[in-house]
Amino acid sequence: MEKKEFTVISEYDGLKLQGVFYEPKNPKGVVILVHGMCEYKERYNEFMQFLCANGYTAVCYDQRGHGDSVENEEDLGWFRDNDGKAIVDDLADVTRYVKEQMPNLSVTLFGHSMGSMVVRCFLREYDDLIDKLIVCGSPSKNPLTNAGILLAKTVTLFYGDRHRSKLLAFLSTGKGDKNFPGEGKGAWLSRNYKCTADFYSNPKGGKRFTCNGFENLFKLMKRTYQKRGYKVKNPQLPIYFISGDKDAVLGSPRQWIRSQDFLIDVGYENVASKLYEGFRHELLNEVGKRQVYNDVLSFIQSKE
Repeated sequence: MEKKEFTVISEYDGLKLQGVFYEPKNPKGVVILVHGMCEYKERYNEFMQFLCANGYTAVCYDQRGHGDSVENEEDLGWFRDNDGKAIVDDLADVTRYVKEQMPNLSVTLFGHSMGSMVVRCFLREYDDLIDKLIVCGSPSKNPLTNAGILLAKTVTLFYGDRHRSKLLAFLSTGKGDKNFPGEGKGAWLSRNYKCTADFYSNPKGGKRFTCNGFENLFKLMKRTYQKRGYKVKNPQLPIYFISGDKDAVLGSPRQWIRSQDFLIDVGYENVASKLYEGFRHELLNEVGKRQVYNDVLSFIQSKE
């Protein structure tokens, strides 16, 4: 197993996107991991090592406004873009780089939480660049998305796009902990309390988004569930949805199924899913995560 760091220059604005990959000898395929909001690539090290140990090159990069893909700490949660497009085009840049470095290998794309929206927005235009897609911890469609965009714009008007609004943060994810009274900050993320505490204590993680970040987040949500614009160049693409049934952003199992039905209605013909009983938002960090690891591996290995 070999660990290597890499840098991809964003074609959108020249931002340096910092990434890492774990590579086995004679890899069978590549898995690109797209993290969630306020996360950073190091949170995926254990899962990447698992994939590598099973013969797959695992790739993860810090999305713009996250981890090391910033010019300074004050840029955490600031996207340098207002419409949610740059972060999606960045993924296309990284995917092309990976395919150039490792040609002739199948590419599986894995997106978690905010990353699950990024990969589905990527799907709208670039589904011919990948061979499989995993949608993890998917936020269900929110009818208040337009109101969220308007609110983010309004707060920005008064305080600037780098302002870190408590109200926007609460409306985005702040209600999740109410489902788990007495369990502390971030209880909605997982039952692995140490992992959650480490996340919030790390300078790279858990920092509240800027108004600009929330505007991007809401626009990603809107575009994810907007049928117009999906090109569906690869209708047979295998797509696998996974979530915990106690995930606060799920809404309800019925809403989660609607997220899958949406892609079927758009034109994708090979959509499957698994809902994990008792699991919360961060499946890869949950108590019992090895079950998730193995299920994801089985999906990646299927029909090779």
